[in-house]
Amino acid sequence: MTTQPSFRLSGSAAHLMVAWLTLSFFMFSGAVLLTPSLGTLGHALKPVFFLPALILLVRYYRRTPSDLFDGLNLALLAFFFLGLISLFWVSEPRWTRMTHAMLQIALLFLSCRVLGQHYRPLLAQALVLSAMLTAVVAGVVMVLFYRANPLMLPLYEVRTGLEGLIPNTNQLIATMTMMAPTFILAGALVAEQRSGRRILLTLGLAICALFLVALQRRTGLVALIGGGVALILLTRSKRIMLALVAVIIATSYFIITDANHYISRGDSERIAVWLSYLELAGHHPWFGHGLSDNIPTITPEQSPILPYAVFHPHNILLSLFYYLGAAGLVVFAVFFIILLRRLLISRAVFEHKNLVFLAPLAPGLITLMFDGEKVITPFWPNWNCFWIPLALAAATLARTASSSPESDASHAAPCGENGAAND
Repeated sequence: MTTQPSFRLSGSAAHLMVAWLTLSFFMFSGAVLLTPSLGTLGHALKPVFFLPALILLVRYYRRTPSDLFDGLNLALLAFFFLGLISLFWVSEPRWTRMTHAMLQIALLFLSCRVLGQHYRPLLAQALVLSAMLTAVVAGVVMVLFYRANPLMLPLYEVRTGLEGLIPNTNQLIATMTMMAPTFILAGALVAEQRSGRRILLTLGLAICALFLVALQRRTGLVALIGGGVALILLTRSKRIMLALVAVIIATSYFIITDANHYISRGDSERIAVWLSYLELAGHHPWFGHGLSDNIPTITPEQSPILPYAVFHPHNILLSLFYYLGAAGLVVFAVFFIILLRRLLISRAVFEHKNLVFLAPLAPGLITLMFDGEKVITPFWPNWNCFWIPLALAAATLARTASSSPESDASHAAPCGENGAAND
């Protein structure tokens, strides 16, 4: 059996890695609430995260090139390859933007796998720190907003209290942005044994969850409750049970106090939207319309069942079907099934220390079942519900070497205090 090379870090190098990862994941989440331009934030992430990640991967795969070609990585590459091929039948292909997006997603996914294999405690520490920083930002936003507005007003509904201090943020973007940090803290709370840290994690989780409740978006509330239920089923944690009860009570308060508002919204025409886009996607059912950054608007004239024009299908699977057809759905399903199978075989899902990485997956996917739009795109807030949870889940797999999934369990290596896997 080939011995895996050691990638140990000195104390100062370990601290530097934690600082780098903390800053990077904060920019993926909390910084979204602070930036006036997501494009500028995306450009800033290139030297902060993507370039160092590329250097890390080049150094790693130069020493262990076979690790790049295992089944999970190849399934993701096959998905990207189908996306690239589909650009040939897009009316206005954007080759540079789409290849740029795939490169960024690949760097995120592969670097999380490498970091999870060799520096998992450092990655977990950075995720929790970044989530706590995001909680601080969320807390400041709520204090500024509700100091000038009534409690019943949904967060970001108006600019009063935030003008000149906090950029205007779409409520959907805020929901997607906060989902991963909230459940990173929830996963950390389940595993944490020290009382002082539990208090800090509880405070951070309470702020993040309250932020999502204050947005009063039903998608976020359903994802928050659904993700909490999934975590309880997995861990039977009394701490998460109490947190979920608190979320339900807070949600019920808003619903009871302003019941007419929620009832009048009905199903937000989701069924009509889904049926309209399903009909549109069905024009090219096998290989889709080709990968792009946009889905055409559908007007009531084009689809009489719609009461107003809609700009995207509000469902990540419908988006995928529109872009890449049944072929795209099948290839992505293969990738996702391989990931889930390895998680189950390695028993990673049953270890509390891995909940920091795994907890964001269920609520993120629930969110995108009701509000999903872009599948492959350069960094966008929906990464916090899709690509980041997938990459973090893959980080719990013990090996990246080319081998059968069963080897994830048989070759799992414990991690030392410096964050490196003990060989």
